[in-house]
Order: sequence, then C-alpha cells, then structure tokens
Amino acid sequence: MPNPEDLLGISLGSVVAPAGHGKTELIARTAALGRRTLVLTHTHAGVHALRSRLKRLGVDPKAAMIDTIASWSTRYTAAFPGVGRPLDRMPKGSEWSDIYKGGLKVIKVPAVGEVLRASYDRILVDEYQDCDLQQHSLVKLLSEHLPTIVFGDRMQGIFNFDDSPSVSWDRDVTPHFPFIGTLRDPMRWRSVNPELGRWIAEVRECLELGLPIDLRDAPVTYLACESDRDPSPLFHEIEGVPGSVAAIHRYRKACDQLAKSTGGFYQAIEDVACVDLQNFAEAWDAASGPRRVELLRSLIDLAICRKATVSVEAEHDAAVEVELEACYSSLASTGCATFAVGAIERARKHSLARTFRGELIRDAGKALAMVAQKKCENLTRSAFLVRQRISHAGRSMPERTVSTPLLLKGLEFDHVVVPDATHFNSGRNLSDRAKLFYVAISRARSSLVIASSSPTVQFPLPD
Repeated sequence: MPNPEDLLGISLGSVVAPAGHGKTELIARTAALGRRTLVLTHTHAGVHALRSRLKRLGVDPKAAMIDTIASWSTRYTAAFPGVGRPLDRMPKGSEWSDIYKGGLKVIKVPAVGEVLRASYDRILVDEYQDCDLQQHSLVKLLSEHLPTIVFGDRMQGIFNFDDSPSVSWDRDVTPHFPFIGTLRDPMRWRSVNPELGRWIAEVRECLELGLPIDLRDAPVTYLACESDRDPSPLFHEIEGVPGSVAAIHRYRKACDQLAKSTGGFYQAIEDVACVDLQNFAEAWDAASGPRRVELLRSLIDLAICRKATVSVEAEHDAAVEVELEACYSSLASTGCATFAVGAIERARKHSLARTFRGELIRDAGKALAMVAQKKCENLTRSAFLVRQRISHAGRSMPERTVSTPLLLKGLEFDHVVVPDATHFNSGRNLSDRAKLFYVAISRARSSLVIASSSPTVQFPLPD
C-alpha cells in the first residue's frame, strides 16, 4: 500500500482506493509534504471533506489549494476570458462541457503553464473514476506541467451520462497514469465498528461479481418495508443518537419528498447548479410584480411546509400572516426584491412552518437581497454568484440530511439509513445500480440501517 513519502517521487500514477480505506488521509498527508499542492475533486462535499481532514491533521491551509475541477476551470477561464470564453452564470446541461473546453484552451497558453509551475509543485486528483473524457483531457494536459497522481475506484464511478461518458480505468486511466497500488486498510471503521467495515468490503466484492447479499446476515439493522418513500426507517432509534445522520436515496425528487415528509427533521441539500434557484431567478428577471408573487409563492412551497396541527401561537401567527400578505401585496405593485426577502423571512417565522430545503430558500434570500441592495443588476447573476461562493468555499452539512449518493460522495456520516434497498435496482442504466448501492452503504461510519422490501438484494454486474 503506498504511503505519502512514496508518492512524492512519482511523476505520474494512479492509486485504487475503495471507500473508507484511507484515501482522504493519504491525499491530505501527501499534500502536507509539499510546498503548495493543487488538490482537485468533483463535488463540494469532497472539497469539504478534504479541507476538514487537513484541518484535523493540523496542516497549514496554505499547503494545499482544494477545489472542484469545474470551479478551478471556471476561475481560470474567467482569468483569461479572451481564450476561455466563460459564462457569466451557472452552466446548464451540456454547457458544463464548455467549461472544460475553455480550461483546455487556457492551459495551452504558455504563460498559464508558467503560472501553474510557479503556483504548485504537484497535483492530486480525487474521485478520478468520476471524470468524464473532457475532464480527463484537462488533467492529462495539467500533468504535462506538474507531477500528477490520481485516486479512484471504479466501484464508485456513478457520474456517468450518455452525452459525457466517464473514464474507463483500464482503457483511459492507467495507460497515462500507471498503477501504483491499492489501499487495503478499512480505516473509516477501525475505531468505531471494524465488523461493519469488513462487511462493506465483502459486499463490495459481491457486488463486483453480481452475487446476492443477505441483509439479515450482516452487522446492520435490517428493517422490512414496503416502499422507498416510507419515512419511518429514517426515525428508527434515531432519537438522541449522537453524530451525523444521512438517509440516502438514489433519486433527487424522492429526497425532497422524504425531507418534506419528516417535517424538516431531515434536510434535503441542493446540487451544485441548484436548478430550482436558477429557474426561479430566470423567470423572476422576465416577470412583472404580480407574476413575481406567483413565482415566489411556488419557490417557498418547494422549500417550506406547514405542520399539520393546531397552532398554539395563534396570535403570533395571525400577525405573521398579515405581514406576509403585506409583503406579497407590495411585491405585486412594485416588483421590488426587498419585499420578496421580507416574504421569505415571514414565511419561515410561522410557528407551524418547517423548512426542509433550507439551502434553496436561504440562497434565494441571499440572491434577492443582493438585488435589493443593488449589488447585482438581475437575479440570474446574483443567484450565480451565491452558488459560486459555495463552489469556492464548500458548505457545512446539516446534522441530518437526506440526499443522493451523487451529492454525498466523498463524505462519511456516523449513521446512515437506506430506504428500501431494492429501489437501487431501478433506472435505465443497469451497470450503475451496484455502484450506487455501494456508495450509499459505505458512507456509514458507526451504524447502518437498511430497510428493504426483500431480505436479499442482488444487482447486475457493474461495468
């Protein structure tokens, strides 16, 4: 198994790293040995995890620049706009590919190569199995300027889209980044639940071979259930349990529904683009006052529900309702974002209000406030800047979240709940089902609850 000192002498290489086997620790310790290491990953969750590990190890923050590949490319295209041609808003769909195309053009500028060599002494790329071919081309070009080591695991390769296929470890990765070694120590579970760590490693082997997994014969809590939309497993023995909790469902809309059904006890987090915020912002900019009221009411309904009970603060809530309607009335007549900010604040003040998509409503409020304060000319631009800050700074996870494997990759939680494991055996892509299930269960550090409508689960062979 490679150690940090070994990696310092390698110019190009790849490390195979199963979930929870010390990859983040190895990257952090390797980065700490350098003058200035550029560490790239794919998600904000991954950025947060790497920064947290460096902080835990007492590493000088200046020793490593940690960023997503998309964010790093965006900043470099913005720095050289004539070559990179950056967008002035959050990309959508195929526009993400334009970021990497722009990054490739910028890196080819001789002066940029000099900047890279002056800024960093090596590059480490995390979660490399999630690179598409455009990102792979970008990293290969970076590796012409600096020593580069990539870390990944094909069993966690779940970012695979028809118009943007992920790299093949055998066909694309190792020919350019020669195999260095495989991490073998299940470090995530060593001090808290070694038995769980061994079982997850065994499940990984079964999933690679397409073998069935008996959930009753496992160091997990197995719960029989009938539906993946049933929120009851999310509350199983959760009261008073210390530490972080994540419920993991493969579909994003189901996560929002589950968060809502828990009354905000669990929070649903947003993807990097926060499409609902983007759509709201674009529609807002094209709308007049009355239409803006409709849009804002719809946005609030996406993020806030009301507890189905009798209010014990009737007088308080009556006053809040009056203020809320006054904000809507002023917004209808003026179209001013100030009144939208006021409406959001008052919608959350109601004693029965339960926010279940806090990130969405919080960022909408921030974006609207920037427009109200004339810091941005329109809401589309403001929303882009708000989300870009998260891209650069990362985000703090709520204590209890319900989200997808895609958004939680790179993170670990003390406790994980999987609503009906059989739902992972759905979707048009047969080859990603086992991988999604593996990513979900391997987020658990201390305990794992798996609800399932069948005591055994089996998935098609991963590619």
